[in-house]
Amino acid sequence: MGIQEKILKDVDVLHQSLILLADVDDEPINGRVKLQKIMYLLADKVEEIKAQSRYNADNYGPYSEVIDEEARYLERVGVLASNSGKIVLTVQGKEIARELVKQEDEETLRALSEYKRFLNDLPSNELLAYIYTAYPDMVDESVEYRRLKPNIEAHILSLVRKQKISSQRAAELLDRSQDYIIKKMRNSRIAVLG
Repeated sequence: MGIQEKILKDVDVLHQSLILLADVDDEPINGRVKLQKIMYLLADKVEEIKAQSRYNADNYGPYSEVIDEEARYLERVGVLASNSGKIVLTVQGKEIARELVKQEDEETLRALSEYKRFLNDLPSNELLAYIYTAYPDMVDESVEYRRLKPNIEAHILSLVRKQKISSQRAAELLDRSQDYIIKKMRNSRIAVLG
């Protein structure tokens, strides 16, 4: 039995999610940190991913050794490849993804696309600022949090400026009023999403 048949026959939720995530929008995943954070957001929504991935607080926020091992396994068997730090599907991986897409529901595919578009192009500081403010229980072990903490507000406001989050979401993340966020944005002459 070839690897393609083996993966399609025995696919588990982590392999399926990793393959489909790499397939979404035909764009690479921009590094292992982005992969970890996107999968963490998925784990927050999908109980089966949460149970299998076993995320813990680490130097860069949430980290799952299981996710890292599974991604490396998919690389070893020729489904994923790492190219200049970006994670992409191989030709064989694209064939597997085509079959998996047929089996997946639209809601899951949409969630994968949304999370990937939301996080994949963020600079590391903004990505981590979002994760640390949205999931404060993941800052305990983080050396990066201490470095970013003085500039967290600026990074979150940058996400509003880029229209990645709304002013209301920024207010929630920063534990401020929406009026405070809107005032900060207006003072910086930045358009504000409601």
